[in-house]
Amino acid sequence: MNSIPLFVAIPLGAAFLIPLLGMWWKKSGEVLATLSTLALAAMALMAIGAPAMVHHMGGWTAPLGIALVSDGLTVLLLIAVNVIAFLCTLFSLKYMTAYTGLPKYYSLFMLMVAGMNGVVVSGDLFNLFVFLEIASVASYALVAFGVEADELEAGFKYMILGTVASTMILFAIGTIYAVTGTLNMADASREIATRFGGGDMNPALLLAAAFFLMGFGLKAALVPFHAWLPDAHPSAPAPVSAMLSGVVIKSL
Repeated sequence: MNSIPLFVAIPLGAAFLIPLLGMWWKKSGEVLATLSTLALAAMALMAIGAPAMVHHMGGWTAPLGIALVSDGLTVLLLIAVNVIAFLCTLFSLKYMTAYTGLPKYYSLFMLMVAGMNGVVVSGDLFNLFVFLEIASVASYALVAFGVEADELEAGFKYMILGTVASTMILFAIGTIYAVTGTLNMADASREIATRFGGGDMNPALLLAAAFFLMGFGLKAALVPFHAWLPDAHPSAPAPVSAMLSGVVIKSL
């Protein structure tokens, strides 16, 4: 069985079920988040040594369809994301009891996991951007989850700079599509290598590379694009801070 879509479907489904069940079952967030991250961590570990696979969503092949890809690097990142997410969920069971609105916290946490898994397995640039935004929006809310002045300021700063980064990445993706006519990563790379392999780089591709560098540099808090990081880490709940420093800025 091809399990690649489950790395997105499981946390995404849990993120939507937790607030619904939370109206009747107060422990729904803790139970569903723990079981979901445990299942994801186990699936990631079981994928070690598996052959590279490409899953075409809905049976539509690339470049028309959405491709999800699993290879050695993908498995390594999935293990990092989901094992750390499981450990952070376990830590949250005790740590987050001091907070209110726990179903919202666990729902946002699972959205962040879904987004990061999607970024890791995505085989085309536009869906990478979509999953990147899912993870980013959840991260903004989780940084400000304490709703005190410092938390809200940190979350707002993170959101503004993250939005600037997302805009740069979207411009870069649009530029690559205008030059190559495809958003599939493999096809776009092949097209660029075929058309510009002689050393004459298209200025539009250089502009796209600059936008990617600045956009992902902001997302990953690379110097000098790290202005949001010193405020976000002390303001976020400890499990969220661990996810930010452990996997979010790494997988992006």
